[in-house]
Amino acid sequence: MNPFTFTTPPRLTFGWGVLEQLPAEAARLGRRPLLVTGRSLRAGGALDRILEGLRGAGLDPLLHEGVPAEPGLEALQACMEAAEHADSVLAIGGGSVLDVGKGAAALAGTGATAREYFAGKPVPETGRPLIAVPTTSGTGSEVTWVCVLVDHETRRKASIRGPGMMPALALLDPQLTVSCPPRVTAYSGMDAFVQAVESLTSAGANPMTDALSLQAAKLTADWLETAVGEPESREAREGMALGSMLAGLALNTSRLGLVHGLAHPVGAATGAAHGLLCGLLMPPVMRFNRQAAAEKYARLAEELRLVPARTYPEAAVDALIRFTEGLLQRLDIPLRLSGVGFQEADLEWVAQETMPSGSTKANPRKVSVEDAREVAASVL
Repeated sequence: MNPFTFTTPPRLTFGWGVLEQLPAEAARLGRRPLLVTGRSLRAGGALDRILEGLRGAGLDPLLHEGVPAEPGLEALQACMEAAEHADSVLAIGGGSVLDVGKGAAALAGTGATAREYFAGKPVPETGRPLIAVPTTSGTGSEVTWVCVLVDHETRRKASIRGPGMMPALALLDPQLTVSCPPRVTAYSGMDAFVQAVESLTSAGANPMTDALSLQAAKLTADWLETAVGEPESREAREGMALGSMLAGLALNTSRLGLVHGLAHPVGAATGAAHGLLCGLLMPPVMRFNRQAAAEKYARLAEELRLVPARTYPEAAVDALIRFTEGLLQRLDIPLRLSGVGFQEADLEWVAQETMPSGSTKANPRKVSVEDAREVAASVL
């Protein structure tokens, strides 16, 4: 067995209604937290209640609102500047909000810019303490030390990562996801399922991440359609929140694969939702990886009860691909890149941009530029 190191936040709190613990938890980290959000908290009326709770705990919160769905370097830079006046960060929202909050917590006040870190400047080992509170079940960002950004000048989408971005506390309240629109639930849920599959088959997988990935894949496969169709289902929302978090714990150590390597530049080129693209790209990548990852795919197919135990691997892989494509169709996610506005003229650029990605490098089968081009072209 190869040596490995497993990385996780110091504390995790999971449960229906645990958001009520936020004021007390925030008070442990400082007196002047920066609350980082998108737009949905205010629209749903939760923002005022959260701020009132923080003030009731004797805190003097600052507010940084409006983090966009696909944040660029300018979004991180603005949040970094806001965080300079805070002694801690509370990030409440979807994966993009959590990513920007993590980045700001680690990088604020360092004297360097977001662009410098995006270009490769090492992330500090420590930063302002952070509480991450997800409102979607998708990225698992609440338990990772990764911040994904887009450089709109170059259309490059990539990640900044480092220990200083690790939340001090991941506070998961599945009740917060009930208000997610069906489409957001579907796209983010597919991201969670794909991250479970990719972390399972990644070149960096180990026995700990395997256990987490398998459970994450089972939970998300079992509960995603129910969460979309029955948004008030507590059991479905809890299953998706837990599955998303477990996949995040796995990928933080194992990394991912070619799906995410392709999804980032395709997303930069099209503006399509990340989870949608991950779902769309999963079947062609599984076909590309089927020999290198046959054993893991077959194990997953058995875990999902798609085939009887000890089914011949080729048949099990076929069953897993059919299941994934069927799930995409039932969630009204296109199976072709043309369905999200992708242009053939961007194919070569996407293939080139896929290669430097850490996800591509962790794919179970080595990937060439030609491979990346052919996988994307197969679903044009």
